[in-house]
Amino acid sequence: MELFFEISQIFATTFAVALVMPIFWIVLFLVYLQYRRQAATEQKLFGRPINRVGWQMLTSIGLGLVGGFAASAVLVFMGLSLEQIGLYFIWPVALLLLLINPRYLCFSYAGGIVAVAVLLTRHLLLPLFPGLEEIIVFEYLLRVHIPALLVLIGLLHLVEAFLIYTGGHRGSSPIYLKQDDGEVVGAFSLQRFWPLPLVALLVTLVAEPEIVGVSMPQWWPILQPALQPGEGQSLQFMVVPVAAGLGYADMALSSTPRQRTAFSAKWLAVYSVVLLILAVSAEYFPLLALPGVIFAPLGHEFLILFGKGEEQNRPLRYRQEGSAGASIMMVLPDSKAAEAGLRQDDLILKVNGDPVGDSRDLLEKIEASYFMVLLDGLREGEPFSAVLKKQSREGESAGSLLEGRVSSYHSQYAMLHRSAALGLIPVPPPDSPVYLEVRKPDPLARFKGLGKKLSRRRAGSGSPSGPDRGL
Repeated sequence: MELFFEISQIFATTFAVALVMPIFWIVLFLVYLQYRRQAATEQKLFGRPINRVGWQMLTSIGLGLVGGFAASAVLVFMGLSLEQIGLYFIWPVALLLLLINPRYLCFSYAGGIVAVAVLLTRHLLLPLFPGLEEIIVFEYLLRVHIPALLVLIGLLHLVEAFLIYTGGHRGSSPIYLKQDDGEVVGAFSLQRFWPLPLVALLVTLVAEPEIVGVSMPQWWPILQPALQPGEGQSLQFMVVPVAAGLGYADMALSSTPRQRTAFSAKWLAVYSVVLLILAVSAEYFPLLALPGVIFAPLGHEFLILFGKGEEQNRPLRYRQEGSAGASIMMVLPDSKAAEAGLRQDDLILKVNGDPVGDSRDLLEKIEASYFMVLLDGLREGEPFSAVLKKQSREGESAGSLLEGRVSSYHSQYAMLHRSAALGLIPVPPPDSPVYLEVRKPDPLARFKGLGKKLSRRRAGSGSPSGPDRGL
């Protein structure tokens, strides 16, 4: 019991130090920029931010602390050191993959590539070139312990599954999305980011008389490091604070944000558990390392394609159906629409007794109404009525500021902005002029742009031509 308290004290102190490290605050700042960008998109689309940046940050930090603490406890319990998991190689590979496609910024892909490099070096290059291990890059590459690397990938994804399930749906952002066929439909953009303070291990060889610290049990570490002590030497482990970040980006088209995140979290957890089983088994049956190395990237890629297929092959949830009525896509909390008792998925059929054709017609009729708007419709197949109280234009601070801001925009923008100010976001009409469009990332776009700039500069650097003059 005394040993447990000593280890817990060291662990807790190191975890607290991770919270004040500059790298952790850099991760926090990057998370803040992501939420600022999301709020800016909401501002452009609806005239107001839907999710408060401060609230997003607080929930992300809170869940990140829980996830980071749990991941750190497992890493220390299993005795995984930074040398074993190959972080020095994973991060550069992950940044290179980022240039190809942002969604490849994941340890599944980068770790899989590093693990393949370890296997090729160990079983192909080293027998051909025996002196290769004396080169420092290959020396550290050969220290990477593939089961430990796979455990890291599986563990981080298991923590990510927990974070997605508990908080991935919170702060979902409504958007109007233009499909490939030109139809505009409603969707929810799911973007969540979590800063993770972590406790990691470093291992080195020291002479046995120089060992300091707490004596660990004989069974620890569970995964033995590649670095083995010689005669009169022993392994010395040190706990160090580090920081990392996890992110989740998805789109809910045919399901609610909660349904979408629950689906993603469930299958990501299954992937993580399978990978962890392969990783731990590979420690005792080395031949299982190869299936684990293959499963890490390919299993993750299959998971993404499977999830997208499931979402896109079902009927779209937030689209204009038929020619009568307008569905409510979202009701913002603490708003006039929420006070009126309106709910998501309500179908509005009449405004002040006049039939509603689509969401554009709904916004026009609300715009033309005075202070009290009577809404009639269907909720889960049952008729209902609600009274939406509008503020006077003079008392509507957001609306008065907005009026000058959007004067040059299409009237649909102005009406949508004022509707969002009331807390009411309807499903878009199919031909809505207000929409976002998802473009496939082009990894060569920056290089193409640089090439065009250089070409223009070369074209403009020559002497101006004129008529030929002879002597």
